[in-house]
Amino acid sequence: MTVNHVVTLDGPSGPVRVAEQPLPAVEAGQLLVRVELGGVCATDLHIYQGDIPDFGYPATLGHELVGTVEQIGDGLTSDTAGRTLRRGDRVAVMPATPCGRCPACRRAPRIPDCDDFDVIGFADPSTRPAGGGWGRYVLCNSSRARFFVTEAAADAAVLTEPAATPMEGMRRAGVAFGDSVLVQGTGTIGLLAIATARALGASRIVAIGGPARRLEIARSLGAAETIDIADHADGAERIGRAVAASPEGLGFDAVIECAGVPSTLPEGLSCLRKGGTYIELGHFSDVGDAAVNPYRHLLSRDATLIAVSGYTPDSFRRALRVVEGLGDRVADLVTHRVPLSRAEDAMLALTAERRYELDGAEVGKIVIDPWS
Repeated sequence: MTVNHVVTLDGPSGPVRVAEQPLPAVEAGQLLVRVELGGVCATDLHIYQGDIPDFGYPATLGHELVGTVEQIGDGLTSDTAGRTLRRGDRVAVMPATPCGRCPACRRAPRIPDCDDFDVIGFADPSTRPAGGGWGRYVLCNSSRARFFVTEAAADAAVLTEPAATPMEGMRRAGVAFGDSVLVQGTGTIGLLAIATARALGASRIVAIGGPARRLEIARSLGAAETIDIADHADGAERIGRAVAASPEGLGFDAVIECAGVPSTLPEGLSCLRKGGTYIELGHFSDVGDAAVNPYRHLLSRDATLIAVSGYTPDSFRRALRVVEGLGDRVADLVTHRVPLSRAEDAMLALTAERRYELDGAEVGKIVIDPWS
């Protein structure tokens, strides 16, 4: 019997272990993917720290993944976009798939909502076999799974999932050619938000974040101007500089929060032009409250708020197109490659206590290679 190796988290703060599991049989309509890379996300860290309410443990981790088709179940002939599927094809896998039948699916088809999501990387290993991208194999659990064939390198395709959230937010906001965009935060999500805004045709992109290396990457991806939080620690000063950098000094058509810090909300709302849209992406876990003045920040600006906790298959597909076009810049984004046995080190490297470093170097996107 072929054995799968997969990272399993037994509870908050661990233990994190590499478990052996029998490789499940591939039934009709299913797809077995041999994982090439699994991305490490701040959400994984929040799961490790116990910050996500009602999260169920134990869990097999890894929701950002790319791999090659190992086995195709009977009746499955194409990917989600209709492209012919063959053994050996590289596929970017969308981790959360709704059932399409429950009341939530029927009630809210415009947004990803389901009472019975099948989620790769959040799965109970006793009930969801081969259910995590931090493993050697992933079973796309039913014919409703979403996956897309790509010719991009694995290092690029593994960025599809983190790019899908800003793509979803900007599409809901209607960001289009000629718009101005402010991105708060220059972690992986923020940098991919910059790339996405540029791909959608934004004419003026400004980023607030740090450190210097990430700001340099932000400029290479399309930011016309960057504001370093180390040089401008005062929020009011950052607002002033950002608004001054907007077209005609009137504020931005869209502000995208990717930092996950509560104080960024009132700061970002203050940078909107009248009629602008604030897109919240960064707070997937509860890290505290934000002080928002309903009149000054919202009503006086005729502001629109959009909060994004997931994405549609179409946004995932479009995000794949963005990362396929990153070219050599992928090397700036994907900074570390580690084996399954270092999954805990990879998560802890995303903390201030570890100074956002792994093996003495600043981290960007860390990926796990389950075969190294």
